[in-house]
Amino acid sequence: MDISLVFLMAGIIIMTGFFGIFFFDKTKIPDVLLLMGIGILLGPVSGFIDPAGLRHFTEYFGTLALIVILFEGGMDMDIDRLLKEFGIASFLVVVSFILSTIAIASYLHLVQHWELLRSILFGTILGCTSAAIVIPIVGKMEVKEEIKTLLSIESALSDVLAVVISITLIEIITLGTIGIRTPFRAVASSFSIAIIGGSVAGIFWLKVLNYLKDKRYSYMFTLAAVLITYGVLDFLGGSGSIAVLIFGIILGNSHSFSKILNISNDSLVGSTIKFFHGEMTFFIRTFFFVYLGMIISFKDFTFQFLVVSLALFLIIIVARYVSVMVTIKTFPEKRGDRFLMLSMLPRGLASAVLAILPAAANVTDSDKFIDITFAVIILTNILMTFGVYFADREYQREA
Repeated sequence: MDISLVFLMAGIIIMTGFFGIFFFDKTKIPDVLLLMGIGILLGPVSGFIDPAGLRHFTEYFGTLALIVILFEGGMDMDIDRLLKEFGIASFLVVVSFILSTIAIASYLHLVQHWELLRSILFGTILGCTSAAIVIPIVGKMEVKEEIKTLLSIESALSDVLAVVISITLIEIITLGTIGIRTPFRAVASSFSIAIIGGSVAGIFWLKVLNYLKDKRYSYMFTLAAVLITYGVLDFLGGSGSIAVLIFGIILGNSHSFSKILNISNDSLVGSTIKFFHGEMTFFIRTFFFVYLGMIISFKDFTFQFLVVSLALFLIIIVARYVSVMVTIKTFPEKRGDRFLMLSMLPRGLASAVLAILPAAANVTDSDKFIDITFAVIILTNILMTFGVYFADREYQREA
């Protein structure tokens, strides 16, 4: 490909992302579908870029996008509000994830006659909402901070549950080692290591920043620390995603830790780091959604493929509805936010990455996971786009 054409496309994509923000501010229609649409035009529609050649980078590029988005989301959370909403978010994510996984697996096993473990595996892949999509969208909405925190935490926890359980199930399928306690131990271990490691890293880095407040390139040094935190804790068996989120929460709430750590000035976190990381998040996020559109393939677009994709989409809607109704029944104070909670069901980064792993691990007949997953990603994001638009209008009427 000609290098001048590459830079031309890159410039157009960045400008599209920039104007997409203004478009969202005016219409409340998220730019996710617009960016994915550009990717679809460049990839499967025009054939200008080969989708198959890009899928090898999904895990790496997708993980980088998730890291920068979670770090920014963590810095924007108030720790008091987080502690208040964490219980509700945990309840919602457990109910939603379990219901979605069971419903999807039941349909695939009983109706489509898929093997049971493979059905459960695909259920966990599609059982999670996407933090990479939810956190930026709710962050730009003019809604209560409490619901922003709740949905951000829910999506982050959902991603981690899907990753840990899916990888465990892939190991069970490929190695043939089945133990009912294995997935639960893996989840508990992953969260424990991430919480402890992320907290230690965040507190340590506040002390480091106290010495760097007059130094140049402090943001890049901090970004390096975030990447190292993710890599080390993921290597140790913890959830790197949750660790990065906690790292961001501690830095974003440095005022709460300043007296304990004897830090006299915490303005560096509030100005320099937040500003530059916001620019970095915009850049990575814009290209990630275009990339996600590029790697979609329509080569297996058949009537059976359409039936399965639509059925799974409807199952996800019903599971989300039941989950939200159970949550507001348990926590009646959230009744006013039910429509936005219902709308936040998009599948995205985690599902896209996880859909590729079974084929790489030679799980039998798992090639169809990828195309069905991308179809569900598109459908759920379309639904979220309409949901966000009407939810915002409802909030405005109430205001």
